[in-house]
Amino acid sequence: MSAAAAALSVLAELVSAGRPAMQFGLASSAALVGYVLLAGPAVPRVRLALVAGIGLFAVFMAVELWWLPRQPGDVLWMTPFYAPLDGSGASMGPVENPPTMLDQWRQMIDHERFSAVGLLLGVLCLAVAVIALPVRQQPMSTEFAGIVAVLQLAVVGANVWSRVDGAPLRGLLGAGWAALLAALMATGVVALSGARVDRAALVPLGALLVAVSTAVAFEDLSSTWLTWWKFSNGSDDVVADAAIAVSVAGPTDVSAASSLDVSAAVRTAVALAGPALLAVGSLTASRDTDRT
Repeated sequence: MSAAAAALSVLAELVSAGRPAMQFGLASSAALVGYVLLAGPAVPRVRLALVAGIGLFAVFMAVELWWLPRQPGDVLWMTPFYAPLDGSGASMGPVENPPTMLDQWRQMIDHERFSAVGLLLGVLCLAVAVIALPVRQQPMSTEFAGIVAVLQLAVVGANVWSRVDGAPLRGLLGAGWAALLAALMATGVVALSGARVDRAALVPLGALLVAVSTAVAFEDLSSTWLTWWKFSNGSDDVVADAAIAVSVAGPTDVSAASSLDVSAAVRTAVALAGPALLAVGSLTASRDTDRT
């Protein structure tokens, strides 16, 4: 059930159906929690940590789903003079004190920061589950996991460095600290998973996918904040007088409507597959320990 719901989520994201994609992703996470609870014998600490981590992902995903219709990207605004457009694309007329694009953008950043806190807590629980697994003497997998973790750390560091292009580092870290900590913690989980690999190597593979998802989340948050910062620190006439339309409410032509969002689908697949593979691998490694 979890795999089927995840596949539907990826397909929905492929055709740019954001709300159904998130609904199927939430169903996939809920089914995965049920699997972890009902799967065969396992170390209690591993099982509880997995349930807590995946459950936190699901809770914060539900919050994002509740926020989805209220995000700035779902509404078309003309700043600062016009009201949002109606379904036919016609203006609904002027409004008093309409929210500016910067206000909406800032609200979106706050939502992403809140979601990053949930991501950090979920990764922390998954780290507890991996640490609770038995250590196995496998030098090759341990070294390989260490190399991958170092490369991942270098990518995250390069991303932080590239974002500090005239922008204050304190502001960037203040906005994306939770996502950055989640990415660093997930990188540490990758390094630890090499010595706790299961027979099918699902634990390190799942840990790697989780690390990639956290790095992408930090990339998104830092990009959004950097764009907001550059615009908000622009010239006064640009900020106050420019009438800028911001719209991702829908495509404007048939060719755009028929295009497939492959990158979003891949990101969704990675985000859902990481915790699933990590959970299955951790339960398998835990059951193998009980049998021995």
